[in-house]
Amino acid sequence: MKTLIVEDDAALRRGLEEAVEALGGEPRAVGTARHAMDALRDFQPHLLIVDISLPDGDGLEILKKAREAQPDLDGIVVTGSSSIDHAIEALRAGAADYLLKPLRPAQLEAVFHRIAERRRLELELDTLRGELAETGRLGDMVGRSGVMQSVFEVLRKVAQTNAPVLISGPSGSGKEVAARTIHRLSRRAGKPFVAFNCGAVSPTLIESELFGHERGSFTGADRRRVGYFEEASAGTLFLDEITEMSPELQVRLLRVLEERTLRRVGGSQDIRVDVRLLSATNRDPEEAMHEGKIREDLFYRLNVFPLRLPALKERLEDIPLLAEYFRREIEEQEKAGVLVWHPKAINALCDHDWPGNVRELRNIVHRAYILTEGDTIVPETILRLLPGTSTEEGCEPKKSKPARRKTPSRAVRSSAR
Repeated sequence: MKTLIVEDDAALRRGLEEAVEALGGEPRAVGTARHAMDALRDFQPHLLIVDISLPDGDGLEILKKAREAQPDLDGIVVTGSSSIDHAIEALRAGAADYLLKPLRPAQLEAVFHRIAERRRLELELDTLRGELAETGRLGDMVGRSGVMQSVFEVLRKVAQTNAPVLISGPSGSGKEVAARTIHRLSRRAGKPFVAFNCGAVSPTLIESELFGHERGSFTGADRRRVGYFEEASAGTLFLDEITEMSPELQVRLLRVLEERTLRRVGGSQDIRVDVRLLSATNRDPEEAMHEGKIREDLFYRLNVFPLRLPALKERLEDIPLLAEYFRREIEEQEKAGVLVWHPKAINALCDHDWPGNVRELRNIVHRAYILTEGDTIVPETILRLLPGTSTEEGCEPKKSKPARRKTPSRAVRSSAR
């Protein structure tokens, strides 16, 4: 990150240069307001660190003018005064932070990393917005339908928070893909993403898998094991099929979420954890709560922000886009030269009900790819894989036909005379 330092104290100026360089930034330092204005024009920095009192000017005025010319410029104001008025003025001028002399390296490091991470996230979002407009993709999620555009808009907003998200939707609708996209767009993107399916592990082992265990805590525990919560430290933990967790384990999970600490199985020490929790279920979450599949207190802890993914039959117009996305993905792996779709093959895909949703579509595309001879996936291949489908209708949303007006029977007509 290009950083301009404006500080009249030569020793502090050199110290700030060295600190920014050590943090991976590209520093340039000047000692006067006049040189600062020249450097802003020539250097085009991303971050301005400016002393509030300079021998030939006011640091706040420099920041204001710099942000007028470059609105996305971040600023850090440095001062020897702890005046609240100065702090308020700095924030009004657009400063991201306000630091007091003498500066502590850890203080500058924390602010620098926070600004750098926010800029990285903004750049990632800009890239993904462009990708979405051009290809209909947000990360690994694909769709141009109205319902998916609404999902993308919500997903972009919630990703930038630390709020727990409960993702619901039918099996195969892409809940883990949505969770990975949230992680990718979040401030934790550079940290681990760990996924755990609560329904795929024996209930007797889930506690050890999630929270870890100490050596000798049970038969077969011949060494200490770190659980998924610790593996996801500073990152994101995704718990799929959350309603399949036993009530006893739900109590322990709730305690970890509330206290931000855990204890390994067989352990005596509390371990602090810092994870963002995303969870998912293919049930209706509120129905699952009323049926006792998930504790009410845990439900409200997980469901801070609900996100529902639609079934594929609710977004038929996305099928051509999804099918082509999967074909390209498979072609990159297989390199068999299957390059295009026959239009009627796409129509046949659109005529299927897709009970397995997006996962089923990907499997069918993969099978069709393998069976294809030549460069084109033809309708006959799809019809063989999906018997009973048609190649006549397209992928536009199917409109319900108006009800036909019933003609009265002859007996009714006679009695009405």
